[in-house]
Amino acid sequence: MQYNFDRSVDRRSSLSVKWNKEAIKSLCGNPDAEPFWVADMDFPVAAEVAQKARNLSEHAIFGYPYANNQRQVFCAWAKARHQMDIQPAQVVISQGVLTSIAVLVELLTDEGDGIIIPLPAYQPFIRIVNNLHRNVLGWPLLYNRDSHTFSLDWDAYEQLCKQAKILIFCSPQNPTGLVFSEQELVRLCGIAKQNNVVIICDEIHADLSYGKHITLLEPARQVGCEAVVCMAPSKTFNIAGEHYSVTLFNNPDMKQRYLTRLEQLFIAEPSLVATTLALASYQSGAKWLDELLVYLQKNADIIENTLQKEVPSLVFIKPRASFIGLLDCSAILDLVERDAQAHPQLYDSSTSAQGGLLSRFFGQRANLAFNDGTWFGGTAYRQFVRLNFGTQRSNIERALNLIKEAVAFLEATYR
Repeated sequence: MQYNFDRSVDRRSSLSVKWNKEAIKSLCGNPDAEPFWVADMDFPVAAEVAQKARNLSEHAIFGYPYANNQRQVFCAWAKARHQMDIQPAQVVISQGVLTSIAVLVELLTDEGDGIIIPLPAYQPFIRIVNNLHRNVLGWPLLYNRDSHTFSLDWDAYEQLCKQAKILIFCSPQNPTGLVFSEQELVRLCGIAKQNNVVIICDEIHADLSYGKHITLLEPARQVGCEAVVCMAPSKTFNIAGEHYSVTLFNNPDMKQRYLTRLEQLFIAEPSLVATTLALASYQSGAKWLDELLVYLQKNADIIENTLQKEVPSLVFIKPRASFIGLLDCSAILDLVERDAQAHPQLYDSSTSAQGGLLSRFFGQRANLAFNDGTWFGGTAYRQFVRLNFGTQRSNIERALNLIKEAVAFLEATYR
C-alpha cells in the first residue's frame, strides 16, 4: 500500500473537538477518556492534498478565492467514482452540508410544516427542523433484535408522507451504516411523488460506501420526484473542518431559488483553504480513498470478530459504508443500570449533558468516549453507542481490550 494508515498523529493540540477534554467530558463524565466519537478520522490526508496545504501555508497570504472550475471538477469525480451523469449546471457549491440542508428547509417549507426524519438520526437534522420551528415527524427504522439489522418501515413512511412537506434522508445512513438499493430508492421516491413530498438527501458518506453507491438523484428523476442531493469531500478525505458542500438539483428553478437564497445570506462561497483542499482531494485523492476503504473494512472486521469471540454480550452492527457503527449493548443494559445505582457519582448526568447511561459506563469503566444512542433519537436508542473506527488499528485493538475488561467487570460484579 502507498499510504500508511497505521501512523499515529497526536491531535491533542490541534483544536480538534474530537480530542477536546471538555467535549469528551460532556459525553461520558471523564475528560481523559480516549475519543471514538465525533465523525472525523485520525488519518492524515492524502500526500497530494497535504502538499497543497503546505504550498498555501508557505505562500502565507490567505485572500479571497476564485476557482471557476469547481463544478466541473466535482462532475468529473462523480462520473469516475459513481458513474453519475451530473452536469455542471446542476451543481451549486456552498459552505457545508448542514448549511445547505437548513437553507433548503427554510426555503421549501413554512413554520409548522411536517418534516420526516428517519430514526435513529444524525442529531443536527432534528435541530435544524426544531430551530426553524417546523414539525419533526420521526420515522423509526425497523430493528430486528435477532439479526441485529435495520430496515425501512414502508407502511409508516406512507402514512407520514400524508402529513409532510419534506423528507430529510441520509444515504448511506448515519448512524446505522445502511446502504440502500436502487429498488429501495425508487420506491422511496415514488411514494414521495404521490404525496408531493420533496426529498433532501444527505449523501455525505457516499464516497465511503464499501460497494456501489447509487445517488438518489437518478431514481428521483426517473419517477418525477422533487429531490435535492447534498454531497461533500469532508468525510471522504478527512477535511471535515473545511466547510464545503456540493448540492445537486434536477429542477433548475429550485436550484436558482436556492442559489439566490445563498447569495442573500452571503454564504455562497467556501473559504480559500476549504476550496483548495476540496479541489485537491477530488483531483488527487482517489488512490488514498481506495486504500482507506480497505483499511476501514479490516478495522470493522476486527471489531466484529473480536466481540463475537471475546465479548459476545455486545454486538457490532457492521456498517456497509463509512467509519462509524453502532454497538448493541442490550444484553448488558440492566447490569449498567445496577452499576449506576451502586455508583451514582460515576453516572452523574450534570457532568455529561451530551451523554447517556452507556456513554457514561464506557467513559468511566473503559476510559472510552462514544456517542450515546440517545443522541440519535432519544430513549428508544438507549441500548446503543456509536463507535468511530476511523483510527489506527492499534487504537482499535486497545479499545477492544478495554471494552472486554469493562464488560467482564460488570458481569462479574452484578450477574
